[in-house]
Amino acid sequence: MIVMSQAKVAIIIHSPSYDRVSYALTLAAMSAAQLKDVSVLFTFGAIRRLVKDKTDEVGDETDAWIRRDLPLGLEKGSIKKISEMISYLKGFGGKIYACSAAMTFHNIAKDTLVDEVDGVTGISTFLEQTDGAQMLYV
Repeated sequence: MIVMSQAKVAIIIHSPSYDRVSYALTLAAMSAAQLKDVSVLFTFGAIRRLVKDKTDEVGDETDAWIRRDLPLGLEKGSIKKISEMISYLKGFGGKIYACSAAMTFHNIAKDTLVDEVDGVTGISTFLEQTDGAQMLYV
């Protein structure tokens, strides 16, 4: 028999930096693997990580030393692609939301988001949906 935990975790990711998004998704996936109810909101610059074919890109949003070392980390398996971490989170039952204000700010259309997105929402609705959750901000 599987006993579901009542614990809730909500993570708001605002930074588009590869390492920060990767770390936040690792926390989210591990929390979901522990049978916690996990919701992640991608807002501000992080929303660009949810655009199809842009999820794993590494550019100036990420510190130079990380851009330099990232290929070796990916090769060794010490770090995963963001797209893989999204798949892990979804596989454990986690939910992913795109911030409507961030989408408007960056002129991102809903149909350009990756399929794993569970919905588009504003911050106040996200906070209502995750009321009582342990809140993390990255």
